[in-house]
Amino acid sequence: MNKKAALSLSVSAIVIIVIAFVVLGLGLTLTKTIFTGAKEKLPEAFALTELEREPSSEMPLTLPDTVSIKRGKTKTIGVGYYNKDPMTHFGVKLDIKSCYAVGDQQVTNETMPTVTSIAQDVGGNSGVGYKLIIQENGLLSGQYVCELVAEGPGPANVTTPWETKQFFLQVTT
Repeated sequence: MNKKAALSLSVSAIVIIVIAFVVLGLGLTLTKTIFTGAKEKLPEAFALTELEREPSSEMPLTLPDTVSIKRGKTKTIGVGYYNKDPMTHFGVKLDIKSCYAVGDQQVTNETMPTVTSIAQDVGGNSGVGYKLIIQENGLLSGQYVCELVAEGPGPANVTTPWETKQFFLQVTT
């Protein structure tokens, strides 16, 4: 009789150990799945948190109010864009649409600063971060009011300006 009780105890202990290992395996698999999904989203989160201000529906384009750049040089800045539409905007690029001089200076097509950015797909009601390279193309020293535009292909593949924002461009020697 003693032997049966000892055997019964061993079988129940083995069953408990097997169930514990199954639950541990499921827990580890779930944790791995969560971290794998988060790993894909981390570059977006880091890009947004590096910005001075994160974009939102109230402030869809975020960039510094004043950008200082030396004549003939380039400057790298971080810009955030928030898509207020429920639909995804595909291939959104940032560009300087226009600049106006403070005073007598004129901005021509040749001296207009240029922007290099990578086009990104921006999901509905979400934001992304951009790294921009602004190239100064021969403006005189002084202050300019420029307009940055977030644009991309819209209906019928016509370039559509989604958002615009003005900023000051300070050109120094």
